[in-house]
Amino acid sequence: MRNAAFLLLCSLPAWAELSAGAAKRDITPDLQKYGPVYMAGFGHNRVAVGVHDPLWARCFAIGSARLPLVICGVDSIGLFMEDVEKIRARVKELNKHDVNVVVAALHDHESPDTMGLWGASPDKSGINEEYNAFVVEQTAQAAMEAIKSFKPATFTLAKAHPPILDTFIHDSRPPDVHDSEVIALMAKGQDGTTIGTLLNWANHPETLASKNTQLTSDYSGFLRDRLEQRVGGIAVFVNGAVGGMQSPLGAKIADLPDDSFEKAQYIGQHVADIAADALKAAKPVNIEGYNFAERQIHIPTANKGFELAAQANLYKGRKPMTAEKATTTQVGFIRVRDGDKPVLDIALIPGELYPELSVGGVERFSGADFPDAPIETPVKSMMSAPYRMLFGLADDEIGYIIPKAEWDNEAPWLNGSSKRWYGEVNSVGPEAAPLIVKTFQELVHDQ
Repeated sequence: MRNAAFLLLCSLPAWAELSAGAAKRDITPDLQKYGPVYMAGFGHNRVAVGVHDPLWARCFAIGSARLPLVICGVDSIGLFMEDVEKIRARVKELNKHDVNVVVAALHDHESPDTMGLWGASPDKSGINEEYNAFVVEQTAQAAMEAIKSFKPATFTLAKAHPPILDTFIHDSRPPDVHDSEVIALMAKGQDGTTIGTLLNWANHPETLASKNTQLTSDYSGFLRDRLEQRVGGIAVFVNGAVGGMQSPLGAKIADLPDDSFEKAQYIGQHVADIAADALKAAKPVNIEGYNFAERQIHIPTANKGFELAAQANLYKGRKPMTAEKATTTQVGFIRVRDGDKPVLDIALIPGELYPELSVGGVERFSGADFPDAPIETPVKSMMSAPYRMLFGLADDEIGYIIPKAEWDNEAPWLNGSSKRWYGEVNSVGPEAAPLIVKTFQELVHDQ
């Protein structure tokens, strides 16, 4: 484990070219080998009976063979830090020297339970250790294949925020804030063919909702397939600030039925088209290197449900609490540079950040438990690069990260609601947001 902040630099001489690579590995479980496969979210004992489309671990790598940076987006509900550290260790073993690895689960609610919370009953873990080990190995192999596929590359960055993006997202809790901008980084080889594209957007992959029993990557699969059709190469998608919660459930789209593959396809393909159009209109950017930093932190655990889950061993030994009843996690920051000039900044957030913590818009509502709590500085406002990504569930999954001023775990309920708002039930506690934002601010300041 990493117990302090550290900074790693990858720079090449001005005449050299930065390299890029991309790869993917299938992580779809064999339902007979790993069965019963409990699907993640919406309650217990939702057992997968089939596979609609494959689940993937997809990785995008930049840098040099000397010190590559690999970013992996995984079709999973969430990977705890312990499994991510296994992936990192395995990649380092395969690579035989230093490598920086970021693993972000997409929070796919139509994938297997890799966290243990959705087994046959509330006291039974849904984790199949053999399957989790399979995901670890396949993700590590995809990361290594991305490094091995390194080619000298040119890069294009693009961003877009047409109004239609917000219509794909329903925010079930006030304030109604989305972080729905699409940001994409594309790498092309010297022959002009696309190596891969890294795309960042924020929305829960749960379009199929609770009654679906077919494993699927949801809108993410349609997004990646369409992006590859439009620009070539391997598409890697990483989710953003999905707390609050940002979901296609409740979003009314044309005449499409809710909870349908048609709706998932519509969302995924439209997001991909927006990104592809923006990339085709953009000019190449010069990239010479990157900075990578992360810091381990301890967040006081105020969630009795999390404590009980740990006591029932639902996590299978993962997420142990400190003696002070705190959850250990980590926060990170990546800066992609042209010389000393920031080109792309990336926040690595270990859970489901409420979007008002990303782009601003925290409000003080009546009924909040901490009405006078300081308002956290929006994460994206701390960055200085013209392109700014935020990776949710990056290298860990600690649940919802709620602005402290909006925290509401006791009646009277926020904004005069007649019932409890959803969020706190799956949040480590009210100190998560202040600690994570403060740590990120320190990492940016230290660049």
